[in-house]
Amino acid sequence: MFEDLKKNIEQEKKITLDMRTIAISIQSDPTHKKFYEKSLRALADQLIILNNAIPKLAKEWIGSEQPQSKQPAINQTPKPETKKIETPKTQKETKPVKMSYISPSTKEKKFITINEKDKKEFLGKLKLSEKALKKIKRTNTSTNTTTIRKANPYVTFSNKFFRKYSEPLSKQFENVNKDLKKANIKFLLASYLSMAMMSISIAFLAGVLIFGVLMAISITNWIFIVLPFGLAGATMAIFYVYPSSQASSVEKNISYELPFATIHMAAIAGSNISPIKIFEILIKTKEYKNLAAEIKKVLTQVNIYGYDLVTSLKNVAKRTSNKRLAELFSGLATNISSGGALKNYLDKKSENFLVDYRLERQKYSALAGTFMDVYISILIAAPLVLMMLFIIMNVSGLGMGGLGIQTLMFLSIGAIIITNIIFIIVLNIKQPKV
Repeated sequence: MFEDLKKNIEQEKKITLDMRTIAISIQSDPTHKKFYEKSLRALADQLIILNNAIPKLAKEWIGSEQPQSKQPAINQTPKPETKKIETPKTQKETKPVKMSYISPSTKEKKFITINEKDKKEFLGKLKLSEKALKKIKRTNTSTNTTTIRKANPYVTFSNKFFRKYSEPLSKQFENVNKDLKKANIKFLLASYLSMAMMSISIAFLAGVLIFGVLMAISITNWIFIVLPFGLAGATMAIFYVYPSSQASSVEKNISYELPFATIHMAAIAGSNISPIKIFEILIKTKEYKNLAAEIKKVLTQVNIYGYDLVTSLKNVAKRTSNKRLAELFSGLATNISSGGALKNYLDKKSENFLVDYRLERQKYSALAGTFMDVYISILIAAPLVLMMLFIIMNVSGLGMGGLGIQTLMFLSIGAIIITNIIFIIVLNIKQPKV
């Protein structure tokens, strides 16, 4: 009887989880709301039927555990009264029966014990609820966009040699770990450090090899001994700076997408659909790639980890790299929990974000004007002055530090080229996304 009681309780736990799954499906698929609500009632009826059998199972189990021999009570005489016994007909009507069935949704065989009179009703409710679960499974399979990424061979190779060193060092690079998460770089900190160690080792060996070749050409090239250390140091600096640089780039891209995404969200909220559905629609548009990565974190916490939407929004707001997005998510969490008008909130936020967007464009226009003045002074006026100076020096037969006019000319041209490259890089970094 104990095993029967245990299986009934396990089945009740499963029914509770199934009810939660169907409740989530009502929010994501409101077009079939009535069907899902009917399935929820069927699952609730199954719980009632299973609960009706539990008291009898518990009574039989406790009765079977009692000892067979009973010691007579002291100073008591047996009473001639007889106990009332239930009629056989009543026992037959409420007698628990064992039954098994195969779940259509999970293909697992289940064993339960219920009252005999409830058997037909339970099978009817079971058929209805299983039909809903099967439909949910089929819908999730057809709309699932999760992709399975293969392990990076370089990461696997690096972990093989340096994992035992990178794991103890992980605690000392918490700032890098935060930047990896903010930049949406899909590497664990220990794996990233292993890759850094492997890359530094390869750079050092490459530097040693180049130095050996230069020494074989000429013994005077010993000064290039700094080459291995320089390459290793540069590689270390790149791996250390890259996560923060990428996080800054993600933050900037989110700022560019946020005003238009908020306007889109406000328009969708006008149809009075659930906030989760708003996020799902925003992801499906594929117009906001950087913002979609943050929204997916919210949906993952809701659908995978089981958090409610308010808690998920607050968790992601704490970890996102963009302060404006964190402000938006925190405000959405407060608005949802307090039952405020979601569309009005999103309309006001979109207006604020658009004002910030225009101000950033104006700042860039002023900065571009300053760069233009500097560019004219350094790369247009200065070369003309140098050209006249070189002509005068050439006519006078003068030099500079033992360098001829042609050498100085080539150096000046090289300096102009490098300065132009620096200007282009700075302008690309400062330029807002179109």
